[in-house]
This record gives sequence, structure tokens and C-alpha cells, in this order.
Amino acid sequence: MLVNVENTSLAALLDLVSTGFRMFVVGDPAGPDAVVYVRTRRELRDMIVVHGPDECEAVRMIHRAMTRQVEGTTPEVVATVLGWPC
Repeated sequence: MLVNVENTSLAALLDLVSTGFRMFVVGDPAGPDAVVYVRTRRELRDMIVVHGPDECEAVRMIHRAMTRQVEGTTPEVVATVLGWPC
């Protein structure tokens, strides 16, 4: 069952990259503490922090003010963020 969660998480992260998110590794690349995905469009910035397949969080900032926030599994968070209006 863990393999399915990891495959679903990987597919979700590939969706982020295909929609314009840039990836940044936090910590040692061989064993990162987290991976951060960021997409900026004008005054809007979405940021997703992935700690693992079951631990992920995201925020949307507009003009440096947080307007949305979500936490959950990586696939849940990615689906939510990709559903936020542009």
C-alpha cells in the first residue's frame, strides 16, 4: 500500500512541475528535510512544502498576505492548490 501512496504523491508532484512550479530542496539533497515548490504569478505566490507522502502543507500569498492555507497528504494538498483560482 505504501508504494501506491508514493506513486500517487510522485504523480502529484510531477503535475506541479508541469504547471509551472519550481522545486527547491531543503537540506542534504541525498536525504532532504523537505522539498519546496513555488509558483509566482504577478502578485500571487503559491508555496507547497513536502515533508513526505503523508505530510504536506501549502499557502497562497497575495501582496505578502496569506490568503489560503491547506495541509494533508501530498496528493490532497496538490489537488487543492491546483484547484485554487488563478
